[in-house]
Amino acid sequence: MPPTPYRPVPSRRRFLGLLGATGAAALGASALPGCSSSSSGGGGGSSSAATSLDDLIPAYIPFGAVTPDIEGRHGAPDGFTSYPDTLLEAVPSPPGSGGRYTAMTPLWGPLPPGLGDNSFFDHVNQRLGTTVEFNFQDGNTIIDKMNAVVAGRDVADITMFPDWLINLIPQFNRAVGELFEDLTPYLAGDAVEPYPLLANLDSDAWRWNVFNGRLQGVPWPAEPFGNWVLYRRDLLVDEYGLEAPTSPEELMEIGREINDPDNERWAFGDFNLSMRQVFGAPKQWRYENGELIHMFETDEWRASVEFMREVFDAGLVHPDIVAQGDNAKELLNSGRIIFNQDGLGGWNEAYQQMLGDNPDLRIDLMPVFGSGGNDPVMHGADPSAQSVFIRRGMEPEQVEEILGVLNFCAAPFGTREYMDYRYGAEGVHHELDDDGAPQLTDLGLREVNDGYYFLSGRPPAITESQYPDFVEWKTAWYNHAAQFTEEDPFAGIRIQRPERFAAAETPMTDKVEDIIRGREDLSQLDQAIADWRRDGGDEGREFYMGVLQEHGRD
Repeated sequence: MPPTPYRPVPSRRRFLGLLGATGAAALGASALPGCSSSSSGGGGGSSSAATSLDDLIPAYIPFGAVTPDIEGRHGAPDGFTSYPDTLLEAVPSPPGSGGRYTAMTPLWGPLPPGLGDNSFFDHVNQRLGTTVEFNFQDGNTIIDKMNAVVAGRDVADITMFPDWLINLIPQFNRAVGELFEDLTPYLAGDAVEPYPLLANLDSDAWRWNVFNGRLQGVPWPAEPFGNWVLYRRDLLVDEYGLEAPTSPEELMEIGREINDPDNERWAFGDFNLSMRQVFGAPKQWRYENGELIHMFETDEWRASVEFMREVFDAGLVHPDIVAQGDNAKELLNSGRIIFNQDGLGGWNEAYQQMLGDNPDLRIDLMPVFGSGGNDPVMHGADPSAQSVFIRRGMEPEQVEEILGVLNFCAAPFGTREYMDYRYGAEGVHHELDDDGAPQLTDLGLREVNDGYYFLSGRPPAITESQYPDFVEWKTAWYNHAAQFTEEDPFAGIRIQRPERFAAAETPMTDKVEDIIRGREDLSQLDQAIADWRRDGGDEGREFYMGVLQEHGRD
């Protein structure tokens, strides 16, 4: 079967796809942006119990829109197998007062037409009563841009940072108070009442946006997991007649059977982060017998590295991925690879892009399994996946107008506002199919984008019933996987990591990538771990042990 042609179209959820595709994000997965009010903003790190932040965050006021069809278990998101016949109007009148504001967010995919040439922007801005003009940054190079923005103190009126990126920007904790507005007076406690959709966001996600004793960001409550392995179920099952693997050994066996470079098809992209979980390594620290053991120091992590080296050595990985290219999504979509790790949003991204040309395409999540008959250790995501900040120095009425915009963009599934900022105007940017689900028109495919979607969060939900089997398969996977979520010894504690500890991860990441890809020998792993300990790892251990002792966890 020849590969399906790839035709890029504007993506709706490239951000969620990126979450699982970024190695730096995973190594820094426990780097938490919130820190205690006692922090000096220096490089030594700080911590605070979540409950100590309660006076700084909004009161939680649930906002019910629609009842789910499939209830999430073990903390998994709910699923909705259809769109409601009647949409709830959550914001009865435009929240804005005619202001005009710039907004900077990442975008993964082609740039849409800009303001003045894009009827989707016109439609949503009219609903807002405010003009938002987007300055999109290429999501694949966003760290370079955002580093420059922070260093140059040149921020837009509204700026969205993926939270993994915050953890990689040197001294962000020092700069945040200088660059962005303190939202505590506007949102803490009952002050949030004028913004009921923001009050509907999870309290843990809000705590993730406390910096130096001030509430400074608006969160995007995250799904429980950031990434896993997606696979082309239509090719694996229907073409090859194989079932999805249930062990690392089966995965390797399947890879050898389906790998076919002569016909431009390889078994795998990279799935290093997922294999850590399969082999049972911790997300960052494991506390046992009175000691803290870092992921890098565990036999389970080493086994995952050795497994990935075997995968690469066997020639089962597409050469673009070996070279660390950023086209893994396209390779999976086109059928040139069968398995690839991605953010869970990469699934519905692929459906949006490809189903029009290939209606038989089916993607699924690889089943969750462990190694050697053991359970996997699934690494839970941080409570907030992104943070949205408002430029410091604006007039109070401007801050309030922008918060009205963010409140509108926090409208959950089942509201008219959600349909507006996700799909545009009915009959113009989307049509409803026979099941009442939105399908983008040709104009919608050109113009609709994730800009407003990135301006605020909303409660996680699995909603895209316009895609075949999507809601049922994803909720079933989640309800199984969530029971294996790792027990975090630092749960409920907000931590700002020491700067040397955070900085030590980058060279370690680079070394591991080289080892996995065969550019360095496996024997170099011990030296890499020793260097990491010397350059900040042991300092981090001492700091984290102090956190456990301070909070009575030792």
